[in-house]
Amino acid sequence: MRTTKLIPLAAALTAGLLLAGCSADGEPTGASGGDAPTTANVDKAALDTGDYPTTPAPPYGYADPTSAGSIEGQRLSEFTTLPYEIDADLTEVKMPTGPLKDGGAVSMLISGNVSQVALDNGMMTGFSTVASTPGRDNSRSVLHAVLRFGDNAAATAAAEGIYQGLLTEDSGMGLPVPENIDVLPNTKVTVHDIPDLKKVDVNALTVHGDYIIYTWASAPTDQKDWTAKSVAKALQLQEPLLDKFPATPKDKTKELKIDQNDLLIYAVPNKEGDARQTSQMAVYGPRGMAHRSTNPQLTYEVLTGAGVEHAASYNTSVYRAASADDAITVLDAFVDDLTAAGFAAAPAPAGLPDAKCLAKDTTSGEENYCYVVNGRYMGEAGGLDKKDVDQQIAAQYLILEQADQDAE
Repeated sequence: MRTTKLIPLAAALTAGLLLAGCSADGEPTGASGGDAPTTANVDKAALDTGDYPTTPAPPYGYADPTSAGSIEGQRLSEFTTLPYEIDADLTEVKMPTGPLKDGGAVSMLISGNVSQVALDNGMMTGFSTVASTPGRDNSRSVLHAVLRFGDNAAATAAAEGIYQGLLTEDSGMGLPVPENIDVLPNTKVTVHDIPDLKKVDVNALTVHGDYIIYTWASAPTDQKDWTAKSVAKALQLQEPLLDKFPATPKDKTKELKIDQNDLLIYAVPNKEGDARQTSQMAVYGPRGMAHRSTNPQLTYEVLTGAGVEHAASYNTSVYRAASADDAITVLDAFVDDLTAAGFAAAPAPAGLPDAKCLAKDTTSGEENYCYVVNGRYMGEAGGLDKKDVDQQIAAQYLILEQADQDAE
């Protein structure tokens, strides 16, 4: 899926929305297809795995009160609209894309004191996704989020509190005004024209059962119609997805498995002491992985076509395809995508000649990605340190040697 590390982006503080100053995890896509990877030439004695484990992790067990919201948010990602589905040009993924572990996380989405509103009304979990049109000139952006509460009454109260906060808390650029969108009679909408920036921002809040569907859209002033159409499209797509979400009952969070599909045990974990993001130590579906991808549409379509129902994300990512041929198809698609983005073939790790590695110089340093296939499984490692990425993919290869090829 090409998962890039977090890359700083310009922060955008608007009337009621703070886009954090960093991009979302993306993933590499890339390299020429070529012959199918094999493991016949592996020299295990030459593999350098550093301090990374080389065997599957023990079972991760069940969520505790501090992790349940993040895990449920990871699950919710598979039932959240992708920005490119709202507008095909929304392909540059940004933060805050990822699970929202509780009401306090709403402060990443909306400025002011509205996160306290979410906390006071018992927000349980959520998921947010953000993307813009590439480039800075004439850019359009959408932040789309789903926030879960204990019941409809709590969601309704929270939506009203957030709405009033948007209308009354000045973030430094003046206050928005309420507005009605004819096709969204049950949606609370604010509009903020910002002449100094030559842009307009729209916030939309819709209560749907126990959830708030929140969409922020921003565009140049002369494209105000686009913002209204975008929030309407987001809601149209989101409601049927949300109706399919198999939410964990409030009293069953202790029964929520961390490793939903016995796949996370095969991903290489972070090094001891390294910070873990809420989007990590997770199991996603194709849609969940696409939210964080450098090429969301390709990721979703390739994974779906290859029968990748589940993928694990930790320090590395692991994809379980329908067959060995399907795993190779995913690898080739990702490598071709990265190649098209300017990545070039890089040396494979010592002892693992059939790994596919790519590199590209960027403003953040040299970005590196490596891939390896074992049966139905494909492992992916990425980062700015070539030696570390090589160690990750070497460890990943040894772990995947022990993976259950008959898992469902």
